[in-house]
Amino acid sequence: MTAQVGAAALETTIVSFKRDWLGRQTRTFIVWGLLLILIVVGSILSGTFRSQPVILETLKGATFIGMASAAQFFVVVSGGIDLSIASVATISGMLAAVIMNGQDGNIAFAILAALGVGVAVGLVNGLLVNVLNIAPFVATFGMYYILQGVAYTWTTSPVGIASPSFYNLYVDTWDGVPVILVIVGLFWFACWYTARQTGFGRHLYAIGGDREAARLAGVRTMRVSIASYVACSVIAAAAGMIELTQTDVAGPDLGSTLLLTTVTAVVIGGVSLFGGQGSIFGVLGGVLFLSFLNQLYDTVQIDALYQQLIQGLIILAMLGIYRQKRKQ
Repeated sequence: MTAQVGAAALETTIVSFKRDWLGRQTRTFIVWGLLLILIVVGSILSGTFRSQPVILETLKGATFIGMASAAQFFVVVSGGIDLSIASVATISGMLAAVIMNGQDGNIAFAILAALGVGVAVGLVNGLLVNVLNIAPFVATFGMYYILQGVAYTWTTSPVGIASPSFYNLYVDTWDGVPVILVIVGLFWFACWYTARQTGFGRHLYAIGGDREAARLAGVRTMRVSIASYVACSVIAAAAGMIELTQTDVAGPDLGSTLLLTTVTAVVIGGVSLFGGQGSIFGVLGGVLFLSFLNQLYDTVQIDALYQQLIQGLIILAMLGIYRQKRKQ
């Protein structure tokens, strides 16, 4: 009898866990389902859309926006937002290109310098938001303009040049698999592990869910929040360097596409803009959805004006589906 009761309790626990897990992953399932629908529709409309070269190029092209969107995730899930990602990627990419100057021996120093920019900017953003209590939108938008001004003061034309080994990361393969996709794949795994398997990741969700409750539970909310902005800017700096593998040189417009694209990917990926809800794999789905949507635009030659209209409608639709509510 005792064994039967224990088995029944275990089965109930397993069922409850599965139900809770499915509930938490609903938004992730939605965006990946939409991605699948998009790929099917695109394949029907054009045979070129589903060809291997096009798929590989789309995935490789998504690496830049993908890394920057992952950076945005770590701030948004904690209840903040970072609009300076674009200019951080720009400055870091420009600095790395200038330091490399086409020399493989300069790669290590270029990487350290670019990531150093990310640390510095992230720390300033975190202090502005948490110590001076400036709204994240205002603080990071101001930082975006400051850094963008620095970039255009520095130069209005491309500068520097990526070293051959670094630039070739975009075209090199390992057993037929693009090296850049392997690197970014490991990056996404590291992001998932950090978000779901570490105390830092759990604290980010706790702060985004209810900052005061997290503080009362012993979470060092200010320290974790500042760390989230530092992590965001460091990843954005890495994204700027990844873009060098495609452009070879860097200019003040290097990260211009990131200003709102990262927020769009996060929203489509199911991360609540009020924090505490969403997953890194949902963001990955959002990035791939936007990348394949842009590829579909090019394949079927949709006018740029209609592209903006379609993307705006998609964002509003996703917000409606997710029904994000501000916490009381």
